[in-house]
Amino acid sequence: MARQRFGEYLIQHNILNKEAVSSILDEQRVLQDEFGQLAVRRGLMDETELVGHLSSFLGIPLFDAGAVKPDPELTGKVPKKLALKLGLFPAGFGAGGELVCACAGPINIAALQSVGRLVNRTVSLQLVSRRSLRKMQTELYSRQYDTSIKISAVASASDDEVHLISELLEKLLLRAINLDASDIHVEPVFNDLIIRFRVDGMLMVAETLPINLAGKLLTRIKVLSRLNIAEKRMPQDGAFFFKPERLDVDIEGTNIRTSILPVVHGEKAVMRILPPHDSAIDLETIGMQADTLDLFRQIVTTPYGIVLVTGPTGSGKSTTLYSVLRMLRSDTINLTTLEDPVEVKMGGGINQTQIDPGPKITFAGALRAILRQDPDVIMVGEIRDGETVRVALQAAITGHLVLSTLHTNDAPSAFTRLMDMGAEPFLVANSIRGVLAQRLVRRVCPKCAKEEPITQSELSMLGLPENEALMVNRGQGCEGCSFKGYRGRSGLYELLAVDDELQKMVAAQETTDRIRDYAMTELGFRTLRDEGIIKIRQGLTTPEEVMRVTMG
Repeated sequence: MARQRFGEYLIQHNILNKEAVSSILDEQRVLQDEFGQLAVRRGLMDETELVGHLSSFLGIPLFDAGAVKPDPELTGKVPKKLALKLGLFPAGFGAGGELVCACAGPINIAALQSVGRLVNRTVSLQLVSRRSLRKMQTELYSRQYDTSIKISAVASASDDEVHLISELLEKLLLRAINLDASDIHVEPVFNDLIIRFRVDGMLMVAETLPINLAGKLLTRIKVLSRLNIAEKRMPQDGAFFFKPERLDVDIEGTNIRTSILPVVHGEKAVMRILPPHDSAIDLETIGMQADTLDLFRQIVTTPYGIVLVTGPTGSGKSTTLYSVLRMLRSDTINLTTLEDPVEVKMGGGINQTQIDPGPKITFAGALRAILRQDPDVIMVGEIRDGETVRVALQAAITGHLVLSTLHTNDAPSAFTRLMDMGAEPFLVANSIRGVLAQRLVRRVCPKCAKEEPITQSELSMLGLPENEALMVNRGQGCEGCSFKGYRGRSGLYELLAVDDELQKMVAAQETTDRIRDYAMTELGFRTLRDEGIIKIRQGLTTPEEVMRVTMG
């Protein structure tokens, strides 16, 4: 009897219909990609759902990290090239002493027996998504790579100068990616070239190089970014795709956005590290509380109106909007974006437009052009001026859903901000469906977290009762977090949904404080500080982090 195919399984269990499976198979003949990945790309299921269906279809259990005991000595016996070739990750000991290997699909029995002979143990498979497998492999193998820089070799480079400078830049980029840095700063000072990484929102010095390398390194960055290497007196912006060529390490490629700025001692470069594709962005993983997430989903699936995401630069607003676009995309909706610049290239039928505002075209002018493209959902990177506000409001009341960002300190003050930019109060009241304000806090490192009682001063600053016995997770510092006590970031979100009474208050130009009081009393509105306290109680962050991002 022939083995059942995955598409047939999905039809049999009413997960996909015959037309969808047939369409994916037609596409598969052209693209030569896996059936499940094509289904995810079309938005027919997400990666979590795909892995669950594959687990049932293949009979391979889902990966359980909590039940696996890592052992570097054991996993080190599986050669890197073999693991990458087979598409597996040697995770560690299972409950029965076997080697547990994470995989994204079935693996040949003979190949598993070869792995078993290498470690002298039986091997069991557990299923993960392709993205998770890639991340595991990258963390194991790229983090083991030596990214230390031999200053003497680079500083004395002459014959092989280009290769050494290229290797230097690749090591810096790889080290930053391994540390989950968001930005790399290349800064010439009086006698040195300082390299700094922004990790979890904080800058740290990563390397100090001789100043004579500044021009060579900046030239290499310009060449990769396709910028004018002769121009040294004007700012320049560019981008490139990074995948190591001179280092013996295999990682998933990464998008790098580059900014060059003339400074006193030469030129400074800042490289923003961006996700390679939109699969790394998911609304469920950005840190929203479950009730906030459910309400936000309801708001962004309304057929028309404006949904605003507010916060300072670097608070994750663009990531939130990209997550919404990824959730909304389908074959029946025309999604168009207007960005400066495009940070993440989205798939699945999302039309992204990059605009460089100037005398010939403005954001408002480009938005008017998009309105002639029969859009259902429009994402405007940022509402910057009164004209853009007016066009966005007009789009919202004529049957379009508009997503955008705004610079305000909290959600209730967004209405006043729009009116200050020249918007009519009644238009603002009738158009805005919801406002999401957000901040990013550092997460306590799970490897070195230790519970400690909260102090009286912290209780007072957070506005909590003095007699509350609250235990707080604090990182003690370990190699996993570079001895900082924090690893990664999570979002704080205050969501203000607009009801009929709130519309009347906005139209009557009530104060921000009155709007906030009404929302807290009648709508169950939680402030950023309230959200931060929930994160503290959950053991995810610390009082000082919450105070840092919510002061004022």
